[in-house]
Amino acid sequence: MQYVDKSTLCRLVSIVLLFLIPSGVLASDESASSGAAASDPTAAVNYQDLRYRYFDLDGGDKNSFETEGAFMLGSRLKITNELHYVETDRTGKSEKDFEVLKLKGIWLTPGQPFGIKAKYALGVEWQKDLGDLKEGTGTGADIIAPLAGIGWAPNDDNFIVTLIQYYHSYETDSARKDDVRETGPRLIWIRSLPEIRGWFKADLKMLINHEDDNDFSQTMELQFGKMFTPGVGAYAELLLGDDVLDTNAYDVGGGQGVRFMY
Repeated sequence: MQYVDKSTLCRLVSIVLLFLIPSGVLASDESASSGAAASDPTAAVNYQDLRYRYFDLDGGDKNSFETEGAFMLGSRLKITNELHYVETDRTGKSEKDFEVLKLKGIWLTPGQPFGIKAKYALGVEWQKDLGDLKEGTGTGADIIAPLAGIGWAPNDDNFIVTLIQYYHSYETDSARKDDVRETGPRLIWIRSLPEIRGWFKADLKMLINHEDDNDFSQTMELQFGKMFTPGVGAYAELLLGDDVLDTNAYDVGGGQGVRFMY
């Protein structure tokens, strides 16, 4: 049997994610011009982001070139994709490689808990390590991560997402000290800014590491964006890590992206 090498496979996957997935998808039940909805993991929208992120690390830095998006299969099944290519000098010399591929399926169910319009989300995520942990370009583990959450819409301009996800590694690189056994609560607030066709997002990502005495860490991602046309927008990000909160992930970071709505 002939095998395709990792670099060729990753490039093929990225081409599919960037060009093939969005085409021919049926319109979702959300407004295609709402850039805010694409930042909501419980929203039924079709979109694709291309973004760059910079991370100031402890002992180096990392440049991450990413694509992230979602498409709806029908009105309730949401399929998401995420692919990272990184450049880092964390080990003392420059290293470049694909870092991780993430695919996620989420089943969305409308509801009205406590009289508030909402969507229940139940799904599972697959994370495939593509890089090398020792070189600083990989995660060091292949992971399955079930998730559950609720997306709340108390009014037309505010959206709140409460989400919890459990990360479990089924294959771990020998360079990692521990397997991945983590619980990740997440709280997201999104404010739609219709007067400028924009949005603001605050995303608090928490992590409980069950392999390290339930050590608790957290990061905060702030995003401000604007749609220039119903299908094209852009955003900027401020990523708050150990300089403000408590985490080993990064000290501080920033990013910018382009958003395509379908």
